Amino acid sequence: MGGLTNNHVTVGIVGGGVAGLALARMLELSGISYRLWEAHRRFAPPAGASVGVLPNGLRILDQLGMIDSINKYNVKRQVWEHRDADGRLHASFNPGAVMEEKLGYGGVLMERHRLLQIMHESIQDKTKLCSSKKVSSVSQTENEAKIIAEDGSQLTCDILAGADGVRSVVRREMEKDSPKSINPESRFEPRFVCVWGISDPVTTIGSGRSFTIYRPEVSLLVFSGHGGVTSWFVTRELKPGEAYQRYSEQESEALCQQVAGLTVTDGTIFDEIFKKRRFTIMTALEEGVAERFFSGRLVLLGDSAHKMVPHGAMGANQALESAAALINLLRPFVSQKNDGPTRGGLSLPQVESLLNQYDQRRRGRATAVLRASGHGCRAHLKIGLESELYWSNLHNMTSSEGIAKMLASMCSAERLNDWHLGSPNVETYTSFARTH
Repeated sequence: MGGLTNNHVTVGIVGGGVAGLALARMLELSGISYRLWEAHRRFAPPAGASVGVLPNGLRILDQLGMIDSINKYNVKRQVWEHRDADGRLHASFNPGAVMEEKLGYGGVLMERHRLLQIMHESIQDKTKLCSSKKVSSVSQTENEAKIIAEDGSQLTCDILAGADGVRSVVRREMEKDSPKSINPESRFEPRFVCVWGISDPVTTIGSGRSFTIYRPEVSLLVFSGHGGVTSWFVTRELKPGEAYQRYSEQESEALCQQVAGLTVTDGTIFDEIFKKRRFTIMTALEEGVAERFFSGRLVLLGDSAHKMVPHGAMGANQALESAAALINLLRPFVSQKNDGPTRGGLSLPQVESLLNQYDQRRRGRATAVLRASGHGCRAHLKIGLESELYWSNLHNMTSSEGIAKMLASMCSAERLNDWHLGSPNVETYTSFARTH
């Protein structure tokens, strides 16, 4: 959708990724007026790496009516192999099978654009989704928040949700008058560099398998999904003084060559996977949790609020949780209403009270997930003494204590409260979480 617009809605959304589209679908199902602005020309362009959707994310997508479409990419997860750089198998277990047995959901690995396509298609009224709207200005007053696009379009709203990624224009507006944080976790600084890749199937691997190769300096993660399509991540620590940059194809290939000879599983080395690559991108991996999740009428969700490394497979899942937390708090404040002039719908004190609850509800969990993901990344690279403990404890993952610890994070996950959609697995998961 293009052209000039000048409307007022309850919620304006900047960004059409996982967080933005999830919030849009929740608002639509709740009958709350909204508009979503996406900077790019297309929603769900056929590009980008893979995404892992875990039980906490799958439950929310189920509640949004998308689970059947998601399950088309679901495969039975096999054991997860953990190897040292010399190819020695150190431990193997199947967390996906445990989670599916206890929670009703395992995990789905799929290309990110496929997930975005499903989410976009689920939204009934596409006129609320506006592409080619790159935001040039963000402002707020006592009565409203306002965004202006480069094409001159304007949108006012009671609440402006910044779902616009790690370099969020909404977060930049919130931080412009604040001193730079002394907390390193809130700076969104890159500490690692990663080559993300997708390869065509390798016959010796098949579908539903997972592999971690622990190695100093450069580590390797490999997952195979639907049809045997393989997703992989080659990670190294950012060098001292190395600035954020765009990496060339030659730099990407050079990093991958450092692990080309590593054993992924018996009979397969990484070079066999790398030679079948169909997509790669090398990028810095930022980590951070915003110092504040809201300011006045502006609120952050997804990577703009909490950005974590991919080693915990939690980025998209935490985006979904944040959208659910926000809608759970918003719905009681807003009566069912149609689009149109609704100025004065939510006063500033109401908005700030609501968003303060959202901040308190999400900050602790997002921070814990950030740290767990970062801990895993550092363990894969054998950084520090904690990595040795992580390595030695892998054998305990199948113990009752290890399984309980793995499930504990899922039990504290956000869901959509008092929601009418979803398969029986929603209640299976919710009942288990309620009693554990």
